[in-house]
Formats: sequence, C-alpha cells, structure tokens
Amino acid sequence: MLPPRILAAALAAVLLAAAAQEAGAGIISGPTMIEAPVSLGKNPFNQNEFFAFYEAQNVVLDKKLKVKGGFVPAGELVSSQYVLFDPRGITRDTITVTFDTEILGVIVNNKQLKKSDFLGKSGVDYKRFKMRGREFRDKFVISADGKSITFKNRASSPGDYIRIITRGREIIPPPPPPPPIDPPPVPEPGAALLFGLGAALVKLGAGRRLRPSR
Repeated sequence: MLPPRILAAALAAVLLAAAAQEAGAGIISGPTMIEAPVSLGKNPFNQNEFFAFYEAQNVVLDKKLKVKGGFVPAGELVSSQYVLFDPRGITRDTITVTFDTEILGVIVNNKQLKKSDFLGKSGVDYKRFKMRGREFRDKFVISADGKSITFKNRASSPGDYIRIITRGREIIPPPPPPPPIDPPPVPEPGAALLFGLGAALVKLGAGRRLRPSR
C-alpha cells in the first residue's frame, strides 16, 4: 500500500485533471472529432463527412466579437470550436452538433472567420482563401435550449468552414487534499525488550511451580 502522503498527492492530481476537463466546453455529439492539423487550407480532407476540433478554450474576449446576426460582448468567457465539411464533389448533408454549454454565436463568412482567427488553435496555420466560409444557400438552426445547432449544407471545393463560439467555464480548483494519516507509533526497543523479558520470567516461574517434587 502506498504511503498516505503519496495517496493524497495522487488524489489531488486526479481531481485537478477532472476539474480542468469539466471546465472546457465539450462537443457531446455530431461531427468526427480530430486533432487540429498543422496547416489548414483548401480541401484538407476530401471526405463526405463533418469534422471538428477544439480551438481556444475558456478565454475572455477583450473586445466584442462579430458573429452571424450580432455580437458576443467584450468580457465574455468563451470557447471556440471549428467545424469542417469538405466533400469530394458537390454534396448535400445535414448534421446536428450538440455542446455541453450554450452556443453564443456562429461565424460563417470568410471575412469574419479571418478576423476571429485569434481564437484559433495555437500552432495551426489558417490559410486565407476565397469561399472559406459556408455558401449562401446553407442553413443552420440553433435549438431552443441553445446547446445544439443543425446545419444543412451544400458543399464542394474548397469546402465549408464554420467557427462556433460557446460559453466557457471557469476552472474551479479542487478541494485541498486531506491531511496525511500518521502511522501508528513504533515501540521503543527498550520497552519491547523489557516486555519480552518479563514474559519469559513469568513462563519460567510457572514451569517451576508445575514441576513434581521427589
């Protein structure tokens, strides 16, 4: 069994990891989740499937952010997710993306995608090209609870690219670990020796009393 101090430290690490994971806005269902590519330009996949990856998570906007139909105000704690639909040829498809936090806005046109790339995934080179956003005929609807969005897209080259802004979450630190349990005291050698000697003398005395007389 591990010492109490090591167990306490391990428990604290597990709680911290759980809190950090809980703090991020997560995609519950919908697209295939992928690791963010190093470079993202035209036609990165050529597959008839929706993909998505996480971008900046739990950041405070220092200025208002323009989204489709309005703005997300400055000072808002947000997370960003990037959805891609890059089929081989002209393809129509529908998908519903569900999050565990409220959707604050959707960015779908080329100009606003470019301006919001500061919310992109660190280390990704977002290439600038025409028709980066969705096409004018594409539609989307946000659910009544604000946590799901349904896209009806018609895409071809160079693909459709969408940035979804969701409400972020503050990271709540885990409670401090419990104090370590002190091990039971170890008897001093002198006390143990006296106890053993006393027991031996008692046993010897009892043996002499039971010995028959001649």
